Amino acid sequence: MKLRLKITKDKSIRFISHLEYVRTIERAIRRAKLPAAYSEGFNPHLKFSLASALGVGVVSYAEFCEIELAEPMMAEEAVEKMQKALPRGIRILAADVTATNAPALMSEAGGADYRVTLPYDKPVDEAVQAFNAAESIVYAKAAPKAKTKVKEIDVKFFIPHIEAQQQEGELVLTFSCRITPNGSMKAVDLINTLNQQYNLNLPAEKADIERLDLYKYDLRGNKQPMLGENMVVVGH
Repeated sequence: MKLRLKITKDKSIRFISHLEYVRTIERAIRRAKLPAAYSEGFNPHLKFSLASALGVGVVSYAEFCEIELAEPMMAEEAVEKMQKALPRGIRILAADVTATNAPALMSEAGGADYRVTLPYDKPVDEAVQAFNAAESIVYAKAAPKAKTKVKEIDVKFFIPHIEAQQQEGELVLTFSCRITPNGSMKAVDLINTLNQQYNLNLPAEKADIERLDLYKYDLRGNKQPMLGENMVVVGH
């Protein structure tokens, strides 16, 4: 069976790398003494994964980890043990269990909702309207490891629409971003796109980026929660 947890990456640990975040959760699984399954071979590793990687500096209220268990276990018991083992900065929000042969959460993640807050007191209405009306916007991103050194991203494929609110010298952008098997788009790249296309000079280095939700899509294209109907919601 698989144990699935909806967890956070709080502001206090937002600058740790994705790899360190993964290692922190793995250590918690071992401390909690869950009956976790391991791969076979000379160097066995924990059968554990995250649904979608999160960039450094991004806060999240909707990370999902999946742990394969060698023995059946109630979600409530697993949550109780993991809560005691997780360090400050990672909280469990919900949990459920599913069959071992169920599709991996990583393969099901289809989109994420974001909120970006940054200091900015100039009008952005025209730029936002132009962005939303555009059929396609290509962002040229430096890619040192690629042969071409530049990677072109079709921004509107990943982020078709943005909302903007301004108050007391702050700009708040909210949007949904598509996740595909071949990758997704970072929120900071959206900021850089707006600067590149509309000369806004948004201070990307001062952006407070939050992942609000992560979800999958059904066959009709409707958003669906990552966890099942019988998930256990954890109060805080």
